[in-house]
Amino acid sequence: MLPVIIAYQTPTETAALKHCVELAGCTAKPVATLNEAIDVLRKEDAAIMLLGKTFEGSSALDVIPIFRYLHKQLKIILLADDATVSFLRQARAAGIFYHAIEPHDEEDCRELQLALECAREASEKQGKSLWKKLAPVFCGAN
Repeated sequence: MLPVIIAYQTPTETAALKHCVELAGCTAKPVATLNEAIDVLRKEDAAIMLLGKTFEGSSALDVIPIFRYLHKQLKIILLADDATVSFLRQARAAGIFYHAIEPHDEEDCRELQLALECAREASEKQGKSLWKKLAPVFCGAN
């Protein structure tokens, strides 16, 4: 199953996100810090990330470029209920794949499942990231 990084601050919401991820046929990889997220990006074959409007005290707009730099084909699904149009434009310009509402009920979870399925299909078409191909050379890993 394809791992999905959950970069979200609220533990109660993370549990709901894990449920939606599993219903979409993926494996949830919750992270609490930027270092953990980077570590999962380097070690796992994660091609999808669920990202809250803020993560580890920083705006999503500040961390999206970091994640996109590490994994060019990373499909970031931004979860934000109260985002302004300006914020969403900037997030799209930074490279998000989709903007979804945080799952509060089954309908919201179904929307997220569909977004995850689309992201998974797009990731499978693109193949592995460049980092995954080059990591063994630079890190000495297999």
